[in-house]
Amino acid sequence: MIVSHQLLSLLAMVGTGILAAAVIDMIRTAGGGTRAGTAIELMAWPLLGLAAFSVLFAVRSGEWRLYDLLAQLLGVLLYESSLHRPLRFAGRLLTALVIRPILFLLDLVWRTVAFIVGIPLKLILTLIRFLLRPFRRPARAVRRKAGTLSRKVRRKFAGLPLKKRSA
Repeated sequence: MIVSHQLLSLLAMVGTGILAAAVIDMIRTAGGGTRAGTAIELMAWPLLGLAAFSVLFAVRSGEWRLYDLLAQLLGVLLYESSLHRPLRFAGRLLTALVIRPILFLLDLVWRTVAFIVGIPLKLILTLIRFLLRPFRRPARAVRRKAGTLSRKVRRKFAGLPLKKRSA
């Protein structure tokens, strides 16, 4: 294997180490130490291993050497030492400039649709309440009678033991 090819594979493994550290940092930041975050992290590790192997497979037909592990560790350390803060800043900037305005627009559309749909629904419910108004007193009387009857039945059968079922 020529030296330029080895350098390319070394840089690819450093890149996978940086990518793995960034993904795990993102998952830990978003998960916040919850059970769901832990479960997502446990699912992410094998996927990151498969991604690193696919890069290794594309670069060097899947031949693994000891310096590949060292290169990945170098990538993780490089991320932690110098790329951690700029990438976090870029993430906050992306959130503030792209994601939040999109979420704001989606919320605005949702509220507008809910308001437009809600007006006819409120009118229909008001009309139904108005039409059912004459039936309120009879319904209340029936509920009272049912409650009284229920109390009488419970009092009457309160002292009786329940039958045991035979097996």
